[in-house]
Amino acid sequence: MPSVSQSISFGKRVKTEFSEKNVTFMAGGIAYNALVSLAPLLILLVLAVSFVGGGLEDRLVSAAEESLPGPIADVVTQIFTAGAATGVSVIGLIVLIWGTLKVFRGLDTAFSEIYETEDDNSFVDQIVDGLVVLVALVIAIIATIVATTVFGIFADTIPYIGVLTPLVLIAGLVVAFFPIYYRFPDADLGWRDVLPGVVFAAVGWAALQGLFQLYLAFTSGSDSVFGGVIVVITWLYFSGLVLLLGAVLNAVVGGHSSGAAGGVGSAATGAERPVDATELDRAELASYLRELRQQLTGEYEEMEPEAMVWAERQPENNVEIQDRDGTLRKYRPITTPDDTVSVIEHTSHTDGREQSVTIRWRTPDDEADS
Repeated sequence: MPSVSQSISFGKRVKTEFSEKNVTFMAGGIAYNALVSLAPLLILLVLAVSFVGGGLEDRLVSAAEESLPGPIADVVTQIFTAGAATGVSVIGLIVLIWGTLKVFRGLDTAFSEIYETEDDNSFVDQIVDGLVVLVALVIAIIATIVATTVFGIFADTIPYIGVLTPLVLIAGLVVAFFPIYYRFPDADLGWRDVLPGVVFAAVGWAALQGLFQLYLAFTSGSDSVFGGVIVVITWLYFSGLVLLLGAVLNAVVGGHSSGAAGGVGSAATGAERPVDATELDRAELASYLRELRQQLTGEYEEMEPEAMVWAERQPENNVEIQDRDGTLRKYRPITTPDDTVSVIEHTSHTDGREQSVTIRWRTPDDEADS
């Protein structure tokens, strides 16, 4: 169970990563890509549901009208109706898939920025990841519609079953979001590594839906076409913001963020990029760690005795132990005196077992380097 101080420290790290990685800016780009990809995505969804059959097309439209805020539901319903009445050729299907992948490529890039793995995120990776997520998303939506329909059938016979409907929505969102958080970061992740962000995003989307419906119930002015577009864009923006905040949460929990000002991604703000990567032997590593200790703590390894120094040899293992009365020699450390130094150990399994240690600290405002 984390302590209050640990929770506060974790919250500060999430806030720092959220602001330094320009998450709000990336959410705006995702909202634009989502708006462009909305029609192709929904038409593809109609085609997939039509292929399954069983009257799911009408149920899909009803679910959109019931669960989405008014103007957004109107746009989605119009696209569904137009898509269901329009045939599509092979070339048209390819164009639809390409248009749909635009939003997923934007999400893939944003996740790589947050996880600082943009060098491993090639164009081919984006296409493959986007296709995997697209298929998983369609399956999750169809499964959610089927589950909601089943709940509706038994609503009159089983009391209080309607209370579980929001949980079905959240469960469907968890299934839909899981491949996004698993594939897009381009990092070695397990299912436990992505679950916190997935659950956060699913609950956040469900809460966002309720907030928008509440907002639209007490406001007017969105009945016009222009007002409806503004509502749709705003909803897409905050939806993208929740998704990316879940990614930041996972990156901080898993130690995949550097914590440096601006991070290391190409969209990061500010500052210098960490470019030092050196292979050290054991002796060089020992020297480097001694120097790092002095920089972080202001303390040398050698002692300046203030009193006598004595040594004793333990008979059982013939080890000499020296006891010194005195204090460490000190100079001004580069860390902020009242702040803590965070140490994150991370283990990954690729071809072998790889250990990494991230040390994060803050410098005083008058220090130029860290």
